[in-house]
Amino acid sequence: MRFVKVLLVLAALGLYPAVALAHRAPTKRERAALVTAFDHYVKAPVVAKCLREEVSTVNTTWAWVEFGFNHKGQLPAVCAKFASNGQVVFHHRAGKWRWIAAGSDFRNGNGSCSLSPKMPAKVIKDLGLC
Repeated sequence: MRFVKVLLVLAALGLYPAVALAHRAPTKRERAALVTAFDHYVKAPVVAKCLREEVSTVNTTWAWVEFGFNHKGQLPAVCAKFASNGQVVFHHRAGKWRWIAAGSDFRNGNGSCSLSPKMPAKVIKDLGLC
């Protein structure tokens, strides 16, 4: 009986990361399109290696882009002139990734999520935005 309990706990813990971090890295095609959309948003070309992108698995028409720091928490020198600490949220509509919001914290002063009227709640949770 004890073995069964331990097995159930391990199974539950094994599933937790998949549920909590359900968003995914983009495909090559999605990544290229998101980098292009980001360049358009900042009105300048940004080296693709400077960015990190995530696509929602709940609804793959939603994604965010941010500056990607290396394993030491440093941004490559070539990326420094563009660097910020926020995320840019995009929605794929009519064949293009379109800007929805940008910021480092999407919570209102009262603790509610400022993205709620703009995006589905499941996507907000999936992408870890609020």
